Amino acid sequence: MKINKAKIKKYLKNLKIKKKIIELKENIIELKRKLDKHGKKGYIVLGIILVFLLTTITFGRYIYNEIRDFYLSSKNFYFNSDKLTTNRAIYQVENWSAVDPYTITINLNNSKNNLVHTSSDINYEISYLCSSNVLCSVNSTGGTLYSSEGSSYFNAVMTPNDIFKVGDEAFIEITVKSTYPYKKTLRGRFILKVGKSGLSYTIDDKKGRPYFNFNITNTIDYYLVKEAFGNYSVNDRIDRLTYISLEDIDKRKCLSAEVTLTFDPEKVILDTTNTAYLKKENYTIVKINGYDYINSITFRMDSESSEVVKFYKADTNLDYTYPIVNNTSIINFNYSE
Repeated sequence: MKINKAKIKKYLKNLKIKKKIIELKENIIELKRKLDKHGKKGYIVLGIILVFLLTTITFGRYIYNEIRDFYLSSKNFYFNSDKLTTNRAIYQVENWSAVDPYTITINLNNSKNNLVHTSSDINYEISYLCSSNVLCSVNSTGGTLYSSEGSSYFNAVMTPNDIFKVGDEAFIEITVKSTYPYKKTLRGRFILKVGKSGLSYTIDDKKGRPYFNFNITNTIDYYLVKEAFGNYSVNDRIDRLTYISLEDIDKRKCLSAEVTLTFDPEKVILDTTNTAYLKKENYTIVKINGYDYINSITFRMDSESSEVVKFYKADTNLDYTYPIVNNTSIINFNYSE
């Protein structure tokens, strides 16, 4: 009779696992008995021990990642991102409109600094998971970061797939793993939190690009009468359909939102071909070295609409992405209804 050693080995392995499970259950029962005996104090002590263990494990993982980064650096291997980290970066965007798709641009690079780079090509894979209330997509599953190029990027898009209310959240977690010549994992979780109806804004930028886009979303679904006309008084609300049916002269007497952007023209320059500039209500200028530069602009936004305002950067090495990457915006944003 022929003995199947593989099956016997598998059987013994499963038997060991079953014994371990039985032992674990017995230990849990014994622990509960002891905790019940000591009452509330016993559970408090257990809670303190668990917190300590979790903190130790988290810190240990952080130390491991730092040591591994040091080891990879000793091999002249650099694989980094502007938003993802080895210890899983976490970002939260407040006042998400939950109306338009939200795009996150992830930049990858092979640099330690401007002078030191990885000399070989880097192969990598991209994966993601997201909450069930959004549809997520990433325009790449991976690729090669060529040493001659030094950088690469991909976009992740979160599209609302549910009815949201103020305070609701959605998330996407993105993982990028290098597979050659060394293994390294970068992660980031991006949380979008729905805010009250109003205006929100983001800045889409990256290092090395001469411009950035200032994106504004207006989720207000009505207009306010600012100057009485016909049967309407000041501060009356008008819905979008009613507003669309008005004569142009009466539309000017209504307002959904008026936006003012203020900025330093020594750092950023407004693109005056923007529709926001062409439909401006007002603007201000400042003299720099004898020349006039725009340093603020005011314009109207329609109800439930969006606007993209383009700015050019004085220093292309800077990344003004907001709110991810930077906690404060390079553009001062104000609006009124």
